[in-house]
Amino acid sequence: MAMPELLGASPFAPTPRPRIKTRLGGVCLVVAGLLLMEFTATSAVKAFGYADHQGTMTIGHCAITHRSSGREGTSCDGVFRPSDGGTVLTDAEIDGAYVPGERVKVYREWGSYSLISLRAFWEWLIFLFMALPVMAHGVMLVVAGFHPRTIGQFKAVREMLRRARVVEHVRWLRRVGGMGMLACFLLACVSP
Repeated sequence: MAMPELLGASPFAPTPRPRIKTRLGGVCLVVAGLLLMEFTATSAVKAFGYADHQGTMTIGHCAITHRSSGREGTSCDGVFRPSDGGTVLTDAEIDGAYVPGERVKVYREWGSYSLISLRAFWEWLIFLFMALPVMAHGVMLVVAGFHPRTIGQFKAVREMLRRARVVEHVRWLRRVGGMGMLACFLLACVSP
């Protein structure tokens, strides 16, 4: 006698029927991964120093701020001096913990200030590489049409990916994404 409540946990459980909703979710994941890559790539380039409205911010005062999410953060205000000799702004504010009097290289965009440094560059690239496994999961959902939950279902999905001739692409998206995140994390840890 079959017990339906245990059927999903069995390694011999049949694969579920593909669902259009799951496939649409996979397409959304691929698109979200591409958008995340575009946003983080442009942010990484700006953090490396290829941005308009660059300048130096002299930190004046730092304070602990309470965000709407209930978390605490540190925000510093100071004076922004554009590198092109424009108007000096005294109401500049940047997130992060800095020492009063410290000079930080920043760029101004949409009224906010962001750090220009190698560490910020590598941090943005971590998110770029994070998009690759997200896209790989999206491709897997598009091809399979269901979320695999058992070993047998994972094997069936791998076979579906092989038949669709995308198994190597998915495998390399995951590998490059994982290794890229690890390398960028290590580089961010040792960068000034």
